[in-house]
Amino acid sequence: MNTYKTIIFDMDGTVLDTLDELTESLNYILRKYQLPEKTKMQVRSYLGYGYAGLIRQAVPEANQDFQLELQDAFKSYYGSHCQGHTKPYEGILEILASLRDAGYKTAIVSNKGQAAVTELHKEFFEGLVQFSLGESANYKKKPEPDMVWEALRRLGSSAQEAIYIGDSEVDKKTADNSGLDSALVTWGFRDKPLLQSLHPDYLVSSPKELKHLFIPAR
Repeated sequence: MNTYKTIIFDMDGTVLDTLDELTESLNYILRKYQLPEKTKMQVRSYLGYGYAGLIRQAVPEANQDFQLELQDAFKSYYGSHCQGHTKPYEGILEILASLRDAGYKTAIVSNKGQAAVTELHKEFFEGLVQFSLGESANYKKKPEPDMVWEALRRLGSSAQEAIYIGDSEVDKKTADNSGLDSALVTWGFRDKPLLQSLHPDYLVSSPKELKHLFIPAR
């Protein structure tokens, strides 16, 4: 195993369980526009591609202008309703504290809008992770490498000493495009067989196992 100094995490499905909140917010917008609502499992399969990808998959029949309208409506609503049911996965906060105490540099990089990412960082990750970077006009979304490279720049790190941790094919592509090793977790928004087929450097089945990747058990 490589000796890493920097760990970059995806947010949704990796460190935060946001599925209930995203499903409720999406269905609120769909109801508002008299469109069919989606199940939680449907929404789970749509996640990973930012707000635009979520709307595109939820309402594929909508033309571009209508999709942009729905996207803006979702972004506005979710930005102020992103915290009610959202919670870290069990054991994640303890892992982040252990990584901090062990001297690792850590950041979160998400395709979720920066406003929501900032609010969630303040609520859950302040003092545990150095910063959380969300979608904005300044950087291309994942799986493009721009956001990861910006995180590395802010952390003063190189791709060779860093690993990217996520829960989907988007995260594997992001790691590959950024030149980072990858770890995929099985408790997020994709099923284990799909994750296995992506051949990440590490496939992690529990938060405890994730911790032991970086802090060996004594």
